[in-house]
Amino acid sequence: MFNCGITVYDENYCSLHLIYITWIMVITHMKNVLSVISLIITVFVIIQCSCSSGQTTYAQPIRFVVMGNTSPDSPYEEFNPQLENTLLFINKENPVFTIHCGNIIHGGSSIMGINVIDIEKQFQQFYKFAKKLNSILFTACGPLDTYNDSTAIYTKFTQKDAWYSFNYGTNHFIVLYSTSKTSLVISDRQLSWLKEDLKKHSHAHIFLFSYFLPDIHHIKQQFVSDSHQKLHELLSHYTVKAFFGITGLTQPVTIGTIQYIPVPCDNTYTNKYKKAIRYYVVDFDGQYITVVPRYF
Repeated sequence: MFNCGITVYDENYCSLHLIYITWIMVITHMKNVLSVISLIITVFVIIQCSCSSGQTTYAQPIRFVVMGNTSPDSPYEEFNPQLENTLLFINKENPVFTIHCGNIIHGGSSIMGINVIDIEKQFQQFYKFAKKLNSILFTACGPLDTYNDSTAIYTKFTQKDAWYSFNYGTNHFIVLYSTSKTSLVISDRQLSWLKEDLKKHSHAHIFLFSYFLPDIHHIKQQFVSDSHQKLHELLSHYTVKAFFGITGLTQPVTIGTIQYIPVPCDNTYTNKYKKAIRYYVVDFDGQYITVVPRYF
């Protein structure tokens, strides 16, 4: 179990608490009624300014599930029936939503002899299984979810763009897409969108998802590429709590106040006798993030 905690101090609360104590002390010692009324008006103005000063909002607790890697061994094979059991187990966790972090199907290209119908058939099969889920299903596009390097069929069946965001209460969730099939590479267009999305939700507590995590040198606690360092610097300007990804790291790494959390899992069931991590239950209580793998 990962218990990755970051304490968030609510400056609004601290300000209001101090104002409240000061107010009581002054009123107790003041006899001039007009002065008291003047003080009340002043406190009201300070409170109004404090509450609208751009501080991060109260963090709303949430539970969600992260899964991935459900793709069959080839574009011509069907999904393993055991996938249904995994989804039923997820229902027992009672998450607000489930997010599939990529490699839903086994895609490819026409050069490999794969046809559009082979891709669409897999998505149709997957969503028959997905109907078993009680929670809302969100998805990230993985390297195997494209056809001829296009996300068009993925978008057609998932009803999700390659990158997008959504809210739950005071929490904001961002799904990113890598144009590379081996590491996290974000296009200029997507990066421009990300910058605007972060600005629009600057008051929220933010979580990111992608198939790939940024490459981080674990011992040096440094990013391997300049692009990943710049991405981190961008995210550091906001209340980003965690960045989840299927691959890229072997263990959680915290840089600054951002937690980079790998969630590798296997739902291909290629070896029916071998246990594997099928999904992760993530709990955010408003202060701490707890990530628990489900292994069976």
